[in-house]
Amino acid sequence: MKQLIFPLAALVIGLGCTSPASVPSHEGVIVHLFEWRWDDVARECEEYLGPNGFAAVQVTPPVENHIVEGRPWWESYQPVSYGFETRRGNRASFESMVARCDAAGVDVIVDVVLNHMADADLEHEGDAVFTGRGTGGSSFGPWDYPEIYDHDDFHHCGLTENNHIWDWEDRAQVTECELLGLSDLDTSSPKVRSTLAAYLKDLASMGVTGFRLDAARHIAAEDIDAILTESGTEGYVVQEIITGGRTEPWLDSYLALGNVTDFAWTEAIGEVLRHRTWAHLKPGGWFWTSRQYIPDAQALVFVDNHDRQRGHGGEAAINFKDGALYELAQIFTLAWPHGRKRVMSSYAFDTDFQGPPMDDSEAIVPVYGEDGPDCGKGTWVCEHRWPSIAGAVAFYNAVEGPVTDWWTDGEDAIAFGRGSTGFVLINGTDAVLDGRWQTSLPEGAYCNRLNSDGCMAVEVDAEGRLAARLPAMSALAVDVASTQSP
Repeated sequence: MKQLIFPLAALVIGLGCTSPASVPSHEGVIVHLFEWRWDDVARECEEYLGPNGFAAVQVTPPVENHIVEGRPWWESYQPVSYGFETRRGNRASFESMVARCDAAGVDVIVDVVLNHMADADLEHEGDAVFTGRGTGGSSFGPWDYPEIYDHDDFHHCGLTENNHIWDWEDRAQVTECELLGLSDLDTSSPKVRSTLAAYLKDLASMGVTGFRLDAARHIAAEDIDAILTESGTEGYVVQEIITGGRTEPWLDSYLALGNVTDFAWTEAIGEVLRHRTWAHLKPGGWFWTSRQYIPDAQALVFVDNHDRQRGHGGEAAINFKDGALYELAQIFTLAWPHGRKRVMSSYAFDTDFQGPPMDDSEAIVPVYGEDGPDCGKGTWVCEHRWPSIAGAVAFYNAVEGPVTDWWTDGEDAIAFGRGSTGFVLINGTDAVLDGRWQTSLPEGAYCNRLNSDGCMAVEVDAEGRLAARLPAMSALAVDVASTQSP
C-alpha cells in the first residue's frame, strides 16, 4: 500500500454535534442482538437503540427448541413446539420486551422458522447428542411433535437415498427434501399452513412488526405467500435466501413477497477487503460486476451474520475478530445507498458449535449487570455499540441521495459523497492520509460522526473542499446534521 500525502490537515477540537436526523422505521437500520435474553433486549431498546437511532431489533426465534447437549447456538433454530419457553425467557418476558421496545421507538423483527422442525432422525452429529427434549419440557421423536405435527405433516421427498438435499441446484430437492436432516414441513398442507399462520398471528398480536423467514429458499414461494396471507399480518418481511451471487428466475416470486437477504454483498465485501483493494469498490468496478445483487428496494444488506461469521457457506465473512477492517467494512456498507442495512451484535466464540455464554446451570448469562452492559469484555461483543459503527448508523439516518464525488488513490483509500447531505473518507492503508477532497457539502464546520472522543472538527471551505488528516485504518463521516453546535 502506498502513502498518499496532501497539503492540509484538519483541526481537532472538542465541540458537540447536532442530533442525528431520523428515517422511517421500514427503512432504518436493524441490529441483530443474537441470542440476547428478552429482558436485556428490552433494556437495550430503552437505553441505547432508541436514543441512538436504530430502527429495529432482530431477535432469536422465540420458540421452544430442541435441547442439544453442549447447547450449540443452532439449537435455537430447531423448533419443538410454538410455545415461548426458551433460555431467553418466556411468553410474558417476550411480550414485555416487545412493548418496551415499541415505547422506545424500536420495531421488533422476529426470526421465525417455518421450513422445518427439529432434527428428524435424532442421530449424533459431531459433538452434539440429540436428546428428544424441548426447552419447555416437550418430548418428541422422528417426525412426531405431539399435539402439533405427525409423520404425514412432513415432506418425505423420495428424491435422494436419505431424503436429504444433495443437489442444491435442484429446486424440487431444495424445497421438498430435508435441510441437514431437519424435519421438513409440508408447507403445501392446509393444516401446516394454518398452524404456521397462527404462530405469526400470535406474534403480531403482541406487537411484533416484522419477520425474518429463516431458510426461506427451502419453502416454495407460493407456500410463503399462502402462510403470510392467512396470518393476516402486515409489516416488514425479509426472506433468508442464499443466491450464490446469481439472481435466478425463480427468485422473482420471492422478491414479490418482501425483502431478501443479499448474501452477494457479504461475499463481495469480504473478498475485496481481504484479497483485493478498496479501489475495486469504485462505481462500475469489480465489486459491482462480480456478482448479481438483490435489487436495491428489496435487499437486506449486511457485512456478516450469525452463520457467515462462523464460515458457513464458504470463507468466514469479515467479522468482529478483524477489528479495524470490520469497522471500515461496516462504515462503507452503512454509508453506501443500497438496500436496508442490518448490523450484527455477537458474543465471543472460539468454535462453530459454541452457543451463547452460559452459567453452570446452562442459563444464558445476562448482558446487563449491576454496572451496566457487559460489552467488549470478552463475553458479549456488542459491535453495534462500537463508536464507529454507531456513528455510521447516525450518518445513515442523516443522508440521502446518490453517490457523488467519488475518489480513490487507486489502492486502499476511497472517498465519496451523498450529494449535498454527507461525505465519507476511508483510509484502508497502513499510512497516514493527509489532504483535501472535493465534496458537495455546504461550507461549514462539521463533526466526524465516527470519532469516539468528542468532536473531531472537519472544515469544508466555500468551494466545498474538505480538509482532513486520517491515521491508518480509520475513517471519517460528516453530514449536514453533524455540524458543530454554536
